Amino acid sequence: MVSAQQLLHSHREVLLDWLSVNPTPLLRWLADAGVLTPEQYRAVLERSPTNKVANVLEQVCTSEESSRAFLQVLRQVQGYYCTQLQEWIRQHCTETPPHPQPNTPGVRSFKNSYTSFQTSVVWRSLLTMEVLRSGAGVELGVLLSLRDEDAGYLMRTVTLSYCSGPSYGTCPDPEASCLGVSAVMPVQPTCPFEEDPLMLQLPTPPVFLTERKKTKGLLSKLHLRGKSQEFTLPHTDEASVTPLRPPNVTRSASSSAASLNAHRSTLLRQTERLMSYSEGGGQDSSSHAHIDIRYTDLFVTEDDERPTDDQHEYFRFAGRRSPIYPHQACRLIHPRDLLNPEPQTGVSPKRVKVKGVAGIGKSVAVQRLLYEWALGKQLQSFSCVFDLRFRELGLIEEPVSLRELLASRFLYLDGILPDLIRCAESLLFILDGLDEFRHRLDWDGEDLQLTVDTKVPISKLLVALVRGHLLPECSLILTTRPSADAPKQFFQQCCVVLGFQEKHVEEYTTRFYRDPLVAKTVFSYIAKNDSLFALSFIPLYCYIICSALAEFFSTDHDKDERSLDLDPPRTVSEVYYCYLYTTIKHHALKDRAGPTSRPQVLAGVKEQLMKLGRLAYESLLRNRILFHRKDLEEFGLDPTGIRSTFLSQILVSMKEEKVEMFVFFHLTIQEYLAALFCVVRFSSPADILAGLHYWCFGEPVPPAESPPLTLNLPPAGDDLERPRVEHLQMFTRFFCGLVRARLARLLEGLAMDCLGGEDGDLPAQIGDWFQSQFRNRELSNQTTLNLLHCLMELHMQETTGRTAPEIRTLNLFKMKLSVVDCAAVYYVLKFSKHRLKELNLGYSNIGNRGFSRLGPILHRCESLYVRYNCLGTDAAILESAVLRSEDCQVKKLFMCGNRMGPEGARALWAALEHNNTVEEVYLDITGITETGTENLVQCLSRNTALKSLTVVGNELGEAGWERLKELGRLRPDLRIIGHFVDDLGLLEAYLGWVDEMQTDREQMDSVKNADALQSVLKGLWLSKGTGQNAVKAKELETKILQLLESRSLDCGRKPEHLEGETHTDMRRTLEFRTARPWLPGRRVGPSAGLHSTTVKGI
Repeated sequence: MVSAQQLLHSHREVLLDWLSVNPTPLLRWLADAGVLTPEQYRAVLERSPTNKVANVLEQVCTSEESSRAFLQVLRQVQGYYCTQLQEWIRQHCTETPPHPQPNTPGVRSFKNSYTSFQTSVVWRSLLTMEVLRSGAGVELGVLLSLRDEDAGYLMRTVTLSYCSGPSYGTCPDPEASCLGVSAVMPVQPTCPFEEDPLMLQLPTPPVFLTERKKTKGLLSKLHLRGKSQEFTLPHTDEASVTPLRPPNVTRSASSSAASLNAHRSTLLRQTERLMSYSEGGGQDSSSHAHIDIRYTDLFVTEDDERPTDDQHEYFRFAGRRSPIYPHQACRLIHPRDLLNPEPQTGVSPKRVKVKGVAGIGKSVAVQRLLYEWALGKQLQSFSCVFDLRFRELGLIEEPVSLRELLASRFLYLDGILPDLIRCAESLLFILDGLDEFRHRLDWDGEDLQLTVDTKVPISKLLVALVRGHLLPECSLILTTRPSADAPKQFFQQCCVVLGFQEKHVEEYTTRFYRDPLVAKTVFSYIAKNDSLFALSFIPLYCYIICSALAEFFSTDHDKDERSLDLDPPRTVSEVYYCYLYTTIKHHALKDRAGPTSRPQVLAGVKEQLMKLGRLAYESLLRNRILFHRKDLEEFGLDPTGIRSTFLSQILVSMKEEKVEMFVFFHLTIQEYLAALFCVVRFSSPADILAGLHYWCFGEPVPPAESPPLTLNLPPAGDDLERPRVEHLQMFTRFFCGLVRARLARLLEGLAMDCLGGEDGDLPAQIGDWFQSQFRNRELSNQTTLNLLHCLMELHMQETTGRTAPEIRTLNLFKMKLSVVDCAAVYYVLKFSKHRLKELNLGYSNIGNRGFSRLGPILHRCESLYVRYNCLGTDAAILESAVLRSEDCQVKKLFMCGNRMGPEGARALWAALEHNNTVEEVYLDITGITETGTENLVQCLSRNTALKSLTVVGNELGEAGWERLKELGRLRPDLRIIGHFVDDLGLLEAYLGWVDEMQTDREQMDSVKNADALQSVLKGLWLSKGTGQNAVKAKELETKILQLLESRSLDCGRKPEHLEGETHTDMRRTLEFRTARPWLPGRRVGPSAGLHSTTVKGI
């Protein structure tokens, strides 16, 4: 008998020919079966297709055990390959004895010492087993009814038919087509899979499809998780089973299996590589783009459907990332989990919406889902998955039916579509990129009763499919950007993709670079740079950053050959400059010999860049992202020549039937090229200032009446819309960064001068312009932040030095700030030596990292508002260092709603001991406990400057309250407020605070994160007031309880703090459990008048 090793050695060449066509299924299944280690699998993926298979054969042939394992996996994935390979398996893989398997009670044991493989069919429970006999009483098979408890539904009936005799594929009984049920034997369900799975071991011959006359009997089909196969078993005695040949099946079963296999194979080829634009042809030719190498998990949270504003979507995303509080349910996204049963109901959602900004990874997650399904690894409860892209569907102009739509896009499924549609519950539709759809979708239109054959406009067809009026039994996943959303009521689950976490950025860099040392160096550089770090949480930005930094850190480039005689990029504009230049150099000049200077490189592509830049700029003002061939021709671009130039790395071609359209591969690339066009075309400082004025405020500078550089009149019916300036924020920042690049002569070859001009010094003029905006305009918080970022991108000391002294107050209240936002604030304010009257960062959720970034300027803030910012002990310790500074100018400190804890409190008391500037400190609800007051009396009794101290909402304990009393005796001039009922002004301020949260969900999130409402309730219930104070305290208690109930009802659940008891019960229980004889019922220290300044402190 030939061993498995000998078999593989002797047939190596023919196996290479068959398997090299599509090695992915074999490799992945070998890896999942443990035949290849993760390291071996990754190394193999980096080879060419032929070398992949050759390398694997070399590895598995080292032992008989691995050779047998290889053959077993090959049997499992044979459906992906040609019929010659399947015939080879039938001929050569039939003599490997099976491993002994335990018998399962109630299930007939099938034994075959000659069959090479056994398929382990794992189910949760077996409901019934029926023995099938012919009319003559010949036993032909069994009919098993199986339930998958994990999936929660009854699986299709499975028929295992077998026949006896020496003739393969024939039936010894002429009446074999007439089957009847002779017995029904119920089998008890087995215990859960993890503990004692039901293993139904069946000798499984290979699929070998042949034609025969159609039978009138029951068609035997076996639907397994993974590859669907049909086979027959020979009838024999219970002692043994004769060798098997493949079954004969009907033409219908054969064509169905072949069509679905073709669909899976096609999807596999389309999804096994991640799209990349750093190599030729629009798709990365490097094996590093294989999805199993490059794919990194994403961060997802439940979508709370916050109302959108006019912000640029990147900054809205940065704000959406920042309020990720501990109380919110966040999870890593695995595509297979999107349709998992809800934890509360146990019901799987039928409609799922996935929302996220451009480049966040929605389409890649969908690609991963399709890849896993095509491999037979995930979502195998769906017999077929249809992936449809709104970008392509938008090109359909004529009415179309769903059947026609599917048949035109999945030609190999045309013949079996009726069968698939009849089982709609087993179909999954993936609709990707709603924001790229050209037609208007009427979500509020009348309900249409459509069938799969009803022809309607494509927009109505898609609305009907999403709303469930068409094929309501099917499942559907829709992806979209926030700019074009679908109503939440049509989906059972909505989630928002937030990109990478820090650990995923590190994982991505590890996957991106071949050299682990380079990957570690690059990640360290990213983590230390606030701008790059904040940007890297968006996967596509992370790709651009890694591509740009490769020129500086990769060992593949010799120092003498590196094309950028610059330091590694620090700002967003610099990253995009390096990325674009590297793309141009590697692709536009790859056929040129010898070294080429940067000006020569840029000069060689100037004409194309300027044409592309004008297209990008005028389309950006019109809010257009899709272009026809005629649009490109209008701007002087040749659509037919794009693939042969570097433009193929920037403009992506999309073909749909006879229509071809183009799109920039990411919105920020369009914005950057638009900014580059403007910077190169401007010829004077006046042009630059006029451009900034329009793009920042939407106001043309007289006598101009239109946006700068819009020379082409728009065609009829395509009037240039006045852009919403918020959507031009990233473009404006790119523009400022490129102005600095031109002044530094980095654009030589595109622009011949440095723009100094005859009008004097440009940096000074730009500085005067910014100074004027801060001095004379009533700036919104968002505009203020954008101007600070523009100054950081300009990165010119003379410009910022003129502007910073004009900023005497900075109010970014309720602006969700990222670390890079804090970096921009610090960068600008560090150029001013003046005292900052007020820095208001309340409810901005900057966290310890953002607070640390602001550390060097905090000592200059007279009034510092940092309440509800997710600050912890580290921030309190940093603030204590600020208060110890000899240059400290802080007079009022508001840190309410932060988790500074006892250690942070002790650090603050120690810092205040010798501080002579701070007059008011507000530490409401900051987690101060009894141990946090240990040095309170010792430190504050020696302080002579402090006039007011508020510590309400903290559980100070008996000793803590005694220390407050003692401090009050030692410092009679110090106003101490320890209870809400102590001060009427404080109660009124908290009443207004609760009213704000009725309409402000983000403020409610900040408050909920700090458990502030519960802390206020406890404080109200543990102290007693009199007169007007008692009335206001009762009103505040009622409003808080109503707010908690309304928010909980919005989420569909009862408030956690009210589970099982009423408000009164809870209050009595709390009072009983915490009652202390020492609880004060009055103000701890002396007080004069109302607490009038507390409103800002909450």
